Amino acid sequence: MATVKINGIELQVEDNTLILDAARKAGFEIPTFCYQADLMGIGSCRMCLVEIEGQKKLQPSCVTPVLHGMSINTETPTVMSARASMLEFLLANHAMDCPVCDKGGECELQDMVHKYGPRKGRHADAKFKFHEKDYALSPVIIKNSNRCVNCMKCVRVCREVVGRNVLTALNRGDHQEATSFMRTFLDCDHDGNCIEVCPVGCFMRLPYRYKTRPWDLKGVDTICTYCATGCRMVIEHRDGTVVRARAQMGVGINSETLCARGRFGYDIMNDDGRVKTPMIKKSRTGGLEPASWEEAIAFIKDNLATVDGEKLGGIISPRSTNEEAYLFQKLIRTIFKSPNIDSSVRFKADAVEGFVKATGMDEGGASIFDCMEADTVLIIGAHLSDENPVTDYIVRRISGSRRMNLIITSPRAMKLDSSASVVLRHLPATEGALLDAIILNLNADKIVGSEALTALKDTKLEAVLAEAGVDAETVKLISNKIAGSASVGIIAGTDFLRSPEGLPPLGLLRELLKATGKKLTVVPVLDRCNQRGVWEMGGHPNFGPGYSAVKAKGMGTEAMLDAAHSGGLEALYIAGADLVTLAEDEDFVKRALSKVGFLVVQDTFMTETARLANVVLPGVSTGEKDGMFTNQEGRAQVIKKLLPPPGKAKKDIDIIRAVGEAFERSFGPKNPALVLDEIRKEIGMYSEVSLTFKNKRNPDNELDNKAALVKGTHSDLKIGSWPRRHVAADPAFPFILTTGNQLFHSGRLSRRSEILTSLSKGAEVEISESDATALGLKAGDKVRVKGARYEAVVSLKTKKGSKPGVAFIAENYNEAPVNRFFKKGEGLPRVSITKAL
Repeated sequence: MATVKINGIELQVEDNTLILDAARKAGFEIPTFCYQADLMGIGSCRMCLVEIEGQKKLQPSCVTPVLHGMSINTETPTVMSARASMLEFLLANHAMDCPVCDKGGECELQDMVHKYGPRKGRHADAKFKFHEKDYALSPVIIKNSNRCVNCMKCVRVCREVVGRNVLTALNRGDHQEATSFMRTFLDCDHDGNCIEVCPVGCFMRLPYRYKTRPWDLKGVDTICTYCATGCRMVIEHRDGTVVRARAQMGVGINSETLCARGRFGYDIMNDDGRVKTPMIKKSRTGGLEPASWEEAIAFIKDNLATVDGEKLGGIISPRSTNEEAYLFQKLIRTIFKSPNIDSSVRFKADAVEGFVKATGMDEGGASIFDCMEADTVLIIGAHLSDENPVTDYIVRRISGSRRMNLIITSPRAMKLDSSASVVLRHLPATEGALLDAIILNLNADKIVGSEALTALKDTKLEAVLAEAGVDAETVKLISNKIAGSASVGIIAGTDFLRSPEGLPPLGLLRELLKATGKKLTVVPVLDRCNQRGVWEMGGHPNFGPGYSAVKAKGMGTEAMLDAAHSGGLEALYIAGADLVTLAEDEDFVKRALSKVGFLVVQDTFMTETARLANVVLPGVSTGEKDGMFTNQEGRAQVIKKLLPPPGKAKKDIDIIRAVGEAFERSFGPKNPALVLDEIRKEIGMYSEVSLTFKNKRNPDNELDNKAALVKGTHSDLKIGSWPRRHVAADPAFPFILTTGNQLFHSGRLSRRSEILTSLSKGAEVEISESDATALGLKAGDKVRVKGARYEAVVSLKTKKGSKPGVAFIAENYNEAPVNRFFKKGEGLPRVSITKAL
């Protein structure tokens, strides 16, 4: 600890604390342009100059650490004069177009000039101008270089956090300009983090341009509704139209960062295609017709009153709030007396149970920041750069600031590879074989532990290496890095859910690392905003709320569809999930749903699944309701209502309660706050969560508020056993087809965003550069992807460093529905790729 004086006030701070941070701790604000906590300090803007007693020159406080006994003054006449001079210098060539600048009203330069600036400038020369017109750097970013203050935060956030490095500083002196190398469209993530960190109106949002002023906006703090990173954000509207989403500096797990989906996917709330009134199908051959709520609820009661609970099922979306999911499972289990409930359309129910156990989700929340404090972090089964971009940013920023081993294993190359110590490409669905190889290397001399771990000693290392398609040297290197680490972090993704045969080895690796005394942190990575929360509310056939045991396991989505297809499912209630577009084998799903005796669909849009329903109930978007999400770490956070529901649409929790009350008047609780009270009472993991953003026990640690992490519980969950499925070679179909989410999309929901749709190039198939060269193809070519059951014409995308023989088509495109390539129960399909004629 160092003892210092700031403006005469003595305080103790940690060694190497920056003077800027120490002053803020003492209650003194020092202005900055170029400083940001998550970025490397450069001390270029000189606004933060301070006096240090005994030193002749003023020093930049944003890059100067304190020393014991140091005496610092931040508000002397000399310091104030220096600040005024720096502002005068910046204004010498700065555009004076505040009335038309979108930053007007929230511009840091305006604020600083008002507080610290000179009242009159002395520069008489004409202002230098780069150009007269703004220019676009992407479909969502517009640039005005005349307003730049050369803080270089845009360049640094692009390089150090996002990892794209497509911005740079051109020219020098008063001609310096932060821009792309050719002032043309950027080949970037279009995430807008350069906009967020810009202190002036240099980088701006193109969709927001000239729409409004900040004082005309009304907004709420909420959570992004796409992936499960759980980014805090603000969404804002003017006169009922949502016009902006933005991050908050230093708040939430994401701090100032958002990905493109979070920052620009807000416009789905403005979509005119929303379902706004209940609809019912009065006859078997008729179409859906508008109805009142009273008619719709009565229709549901008449048709479900005599249905046997064993022949009824419920499926709820992983984008639902905790309160909705809890009340929905309560409706299915207690009102309809059915054990058949699920929330994972794309994953087998037993795979989910195994994933929860293998990653230790039932043992409580695990912070990504704790994980990144480990000596070695292994990322496996996840494509962070596309599916969880802000988690990618966190991993890149932290790994770049400390000495650690970052190991990435995946079939496809990703942007985060550039930050890794070791990168290993394996074949799809072979995470289990790779982990077996790592375990054998870690404990090759003497396998000890459980019966399953001991049994692994008979496995031949060469066999599992060949199965995974990896080389022995790299696996040995990975094992040595793990063995030499006192602490290990594992980030495990949804590939384990798509290919659950990797779950038992993942559980064995956890067991072995704990047995050898290593500090272990495992963080699951999920691609839907509240998938973890919905599971923990009991949205699963194998366990109840809080992973509690159930009297009898029910049917998951796959089993319900099988039962429907054979005529054994009389009723199905689907809340927010579009089975037709996301479940494996689209044709089978359509046939199965068409055979359900009575189908209720509750959703915000008329999805392909809703078109097959007997009753459609109009729900709302997440900006139209209150509630709680639990992110992938187990961090419970609040979403807030911004706008009322459109038309006759109702909050989803009110719809679920109305259906329940039709059968039992006392069904409830009546509102989200009361539901949360019941959740806290019934689910020990959530006994201390709160509906406030700031937790009273830890109000100052917003970025890693461990008090918001759910607690552990006792559970009887099992990982299970999964036979290894080998994707046999086939000369007619040389590529193994995989799927997941594209960078700008999440499921099909994000396709409703016009802004996000403008960022993507449409449906693509991604293969390695080496495969493309061998086929005589190049990026951008139209190609025909042909499987045994379906074919599609899409654009070709090439990626350097991906595993040869692997093709990827995102699950997000209506024009190339990837689930048509898959046949139920057959695993990953094989395809051929040829140039389309």
